[in-house]
Amino acid sequence: DEDFFVHLSVGDVHNPDTYCLSGDWDLQQLIVSSGKNFDELFSKCKSASHFLMEFCNLMEIVLQSRKKHRPFDPAPEVFRRIMTDLEQCGLENLEHLSTSGDEIHLKHTDQKKRKHLLKVRFSEAFPVEEPTVESDLPVPLEFFWNSDQTLKSVYDQFKGEVEKFQDFWAMMDDLDSNSWVLDPTSPRHCDCYRRVALGNNVSVAVVVQPRTPRTFPRLEFCGPHRPVSAHEQSVEENKSKWNCSESITTNLASLLGMELPSRLCAEPPEDVDCACGICYSYLLEGRIPDKLCQNSRCNKPFHQFCLAEWMRSLPSVRQNFNMFFGECPYCSEPMSCKM
Repeated sequence: DEDFFVHLSVGDVHNPDTYCLSGDWDLQQLIVSSGKNFDELFSKCKSASHFLMEFCNLMEIVLQSRKKHRPFDPAPEVFRRIMTDLEQCGLENLEHLSTSGDEIHLKHTDQKKRKHLLKVRFSEAFPVEEPTVESDLPVPLEFFWNSDQTLKSVYDQFKGEVEKFQDFWAMMDDLDSNSWVLDPTSPRHCDCYRRVALGNNVSVAVVVQPRTPRTFPRLEFCGPHRPVSAHEQSVEENKSKWNCSESITTNLASLLGMELPSRLCAEPPEDVDCACGICYSYLLEGRIPDKLCQNSRCNKPFHQFCLAEWMRSLPSVRQNFNMFFGECPYCSEPMSCKM
């Protein structure tokens, strides 16, 4: 945390051009180093309090950026301690060491040959200040730290946690192998969900509890109203059939009363990929097609952005406030979307 003295004088509270900002030497240096155009910031703000809020937010970003890019220059004994801890973990487990020495990646291969990474960042106050860790576990790695602790104790705890989640990853592997997964396209070990295609532009997000992966998951359906309602009713009627000794895909098939499509299907069901009818992809900057044509004979899905851009290009489309009113590109059914 850093403290700065800020002085803002205001001539006319309603006229940002009359605002004058000043501060102590450290703040002035920070402003100069930021390279930001504060005249532009003044002009966009509607009041002095609005400006101060925006200014503080901007300075926070500048400070975080400066801290992030500050060179790692610890005392020699800190480097020695890092190397000693690293040797205790086993140099064969070292996946990456940054050129400055402030970050290392330790690997661990589990019993199913899955490789897991523990990323560790050190501050110049290590080991008095605990290292920052990031792992590919489905839950945060929590550990106790004091200056007498070693990195090996954290690494051993990480390996122990990896073993605890073997059943979770087995369930996720089952979904990846035996269903048509739309999202994520490249699953990570930490991902606790899979969006699975069911056909006819319907999909279901299966959210699995990492510590109890065989229990009933959270199911979130997406698609045309009629088939989604039918699937939800089927789940409600059959949820008592959930068998914790079976795989998730076996249980889902029992819940829905259907065979789950997979990418190995010789004849996949119609519209199984749930792709946008305009860009022909499922994910667009992390967003799924969430705008549906309400014609039951069409039910084509679209990304909100794609539909808005398509309607924007048509002279026949009406605009009202922040809405476009036009037609479905496939069946000409009336449709609307946000601009």
